[in-house]
Amino acid sequence: MGRLSQDQQASFGESHGPPPPYAPATTAPQHAPPHQQQHYQKQQPPQQINRQFPPAFNLYNSSAFSGRHYTIGEHQATPLYTVSLHSGFSGQPDVVLHAGPSKDAPMLAAVDGKAFSRGGTITLPPLPGRGAGNGVEEALTSSGGWPTTKLGFTVETGTGPGAERREAFEWRHSHADEIGHLGGRSRGWKLVRLASDAPAGMHVGGSSFVGGGPQSSDGKEVVAVWASGSMSLTKAMHFAFLGSGAGGVLGERWAVIAVVSALHIWNLERKQRNSGAAGGAAGGAAGAAGAAAF
Repeated sequence: MGRLSQDQQASFGESHGPPPPYAPATTAPQHAPPHQQQHYQKQQPPQQINRQFPPAFNLYNSSAFSGRHYTIGEHQATPLYTVSLHSGFSGQPDVVLHAGPSKDAPMLAAVDGKAFSRGGTITLPPLPGRGAGNGVEEALTSSGGWPTTKLGFTVETGTGPGAERREAFEWRHSHADEIGHLGGRSRGWKLVRLASDAPAGMHVGGSSFVGGGPQSSDGKEVVAVWASGSMSLTKAMHFAFLGSGAGGVLGERWAVIAVVSALHIWNLERKQRNSGAAGGAAGGAAGAAGAAAF
């Protein structure tokens, strides 16, 4: 697996600046019922948050035959970011999320897979206001066997310097309705927020925090979902933020790690499907050769 070079590490520096915001958004979750939206508005003063990702987007194959470069956007004609995939022998991270629509744009985040595991190491930019320097590494841990595999990470959440706190999240394989509504495969992955209190920077007084997203079977809020594309040569993946994730209260650092960790899992499944298809083709060819010999 590749490690970040000094030049790649330097690309996280402040000289490049953060990627351009997608659009301003309020802190009220976009998928919350009206009474839950009122709860957010009542407890949190109005605030505008620059969003780097749209609430829902697709991963597009830039060439139906390359399989190495993809773009992120609501529409293929208006890409926001580029994703590059690398093999384990290239010396590069397995998945690189670029801070712009070109593969030559600086690195925004990266994931380097771990041998014999679904987990890996995620590299993020330094925390805002902490100066330029090497990227910050976060572990992506894997637990459980297929199909109950869970991949977890911990990252700073919140919407401003000094307001952040570290929280744990977990990707879980699922066939929930929210995944079916994405328009891809019926089975995919949901991201669960393991904390049950209010996110950093939110004050709910004596009231209990109520997330706007759907709940998992153990009562945790689902803050993002994704599924691989189906029956399309260009749409490789569908992704959507939900609840607190859609509302922006978890912060943009969280959004970046949510997206890049989803890309890592998607890439693992892509390689597994390709390996299975190649094995099936090889077996078919061998069978045909054997039959011809008779």
